[in-house]
Amino acid sequence: MRQRKIQLALILPLLLSAYLTGCGTKQASDNLLSVSILPQKYFIDQLSGGALEVNVMVPPGSSHSTYSPTTKQFQKLSDSKLYIGVGNLGYEAAWLPRLGEINPEMKMLTLSDHTELISASSDHHKDDGHAHGVDPHIWMSPSVVKQLIPLIRDALIENFPQLKDTIEANYPHLMAIVEKADKEMRATTALVKTREFMIFHPALSYLARDYNLVQHEVEVEGKEPSPAYLASLIETAKSKSVSVIFIQEEYDIRNAETIAEEAGIALVTINPMAYDWEETMAELNLTFQKHLNE
Repeated sequence: MRQRKIQLALILPLLLSAYLTGCGTKQASDNLLSVSILPQKYFIDQLSGGALEVNVMVPPGSSHSTYSPTTKQFQKLSDSKLYIGVGNLGYEAAWLPRLGEINPEMKMLTLSDHTELISASSDHHKDDGHAHGVDPHIWMSPSVVKQLIPLIRDALIENFPQLKDTIEANYPHLMAIVEKADKEMRATTALVKTREFMIFHPALSYLARDYNLVQHEVEVEGKEPSPAYLASLIETAKSKSVSVIFIQEEYDIRNAETIAEEAGIALVTINPMAYDWEETMAELNLTFQKHLNE
């Protein structure tokens, strides 16, 4: 992590200088904004009816902890009227402080400034690609997302007033999607036989907090676990009657496979960075229904 920050510190001024020299002064596009991750695009598409062009800075299949934006993304950023960030992603810590140099007129909304955060400074989170020792995965809890959607709506209306009627008309439908996900998750987690699960990268911390579950993460300070820690995780899975371990698509599956095989538990792949947030929540809910009742 430290080496990556040093590399970014060296290359970022060069990228900005080269880009700004070629761009000159531009006015923001009437329908363009930028966001950090794909699930944010889903929310904006639902609200705007697809009328806004959304530049996603961390593309599909990339890690939000290590990704470096491309020149094309910087070009889109320079034309954006608004940036909606998650806050505390490793990518954001490295790049967001300098984005204003690309587009000084761009408004910014950081979603994590508006919800109660979970510290990532303990339980092996010290250097896991999360900024400022804070877990960034706020979008993975429907309970948190219910707080964030009104903020996104208001920011869109303020910066794209020509779409005010459309956004206000679509807002109840999106809130209904989020409230349904919240209601279904509460119903499922209220009845499960076991409340504990394992996950390679701790992407479900907010969901676990808000729905009274216990998350055991495999990563140690953003690194692969040692043989001793791996053995302790296997023992934890057995002693705590853990029945499932989650692995995200962008991570090496081998350690998760070892735990699943040795502990005799299910291995399930999830994708917190997927575009369709509603589908992600529905699939996760079904997974809990199945594997937390075994």
